[in-house]
Amino acid sequence: MKLKMLSIHLALLLVGLSGCATFSSSPFSTHQEAQVTAGVSFAHVVQDPTAHRGHILKVGGVVLSAKRLVDRTEVTVLQIPLDNDSVPKWNRTKSKGRFIATQQTFLDPATLPQGTRVTLIGEVTGRATVQVDAEEKVYPVFAIRAIQVWPMIPRDTYGYHPYWGPYPYWGGYWGWYWPYSVSSFGYYSGRRFRR
Repeated sequence: MKLKMLSIHLALLLVGLSGCATFSSSPFSTHQEAQVTAGVSFAHVVQDPTAHRGHILKVGGVVLSAKRLVDRTEVTVLQIPLDNDSVPKWNRTKSKGRFIATQQTFLDPATLPQGTRVTLIGEVTGRATVQVDAEEKVYPVFAIRAIQVWPMIPRDTYGYHPYWGPYPYWGGYWGWYWPYSVSSFGYYSGRRFRR
């Protein structure tokens, strides 16, 4: 009986460790990652948002605008594919389109200025028609479940070591120093500095 219980405990420990290894580079918890709908990409959703209502995706990109409405904060994002650490890449030409992310609890638009890189886990709630110049565009709408705001820092200053905190924010705060001499901007995501 004791041997059987020991085997069960070891099996649970191995499952737990494998879960940690799977999502160790993600800013989101294992539980949040597990909620993401398998086999559904942003490219699928942008083609027909209503067909994917209720699906949960991990998406990211660069903020185009953020505004506070009466009952929610609405963030328009240019989608950009994520790297292995769930960070939006820098090549905007790889974008599959735009999306709108909403949060009903207060989310200050000032914390999401234009150009900020974000990654979020969100539920597809439908679609929105937006007037862009002379055209009407249809964007998928996501209800934010968790969001990572990536810090932007000058490359000729010191790096920041991100602090992973509770939902809804994870931000970059003072950490160990890593000087850079390259100009322009980048971000530090925990293990290495990226372009």
